[in-house]
Amino acid sequence: MTEVASLSTADFVLASIALVMTLAAFGAVVTSLSVAVAFGAGSIPATGSIGYALFYNPPTDT
Repeated sequence: MTEVASLSTADFVLASIALVMTLAAFGAVVTSLSVAVAFGAGSIPATGSIGYALFYNPPTDT
């Protein structure tokens, strides 16, 4: 079993993108929102996590 301490920032970014988009899909199914609107709204925090990984905490050559 993988320990949380051994996961890198990139792992958390990928998990957050999947989590946000899964919640958007769930929101489209449960509410009256269309799928396009739900995924459009879900893409905003997903894009924010990508921006965090690229610009605030970029990958390094270590």
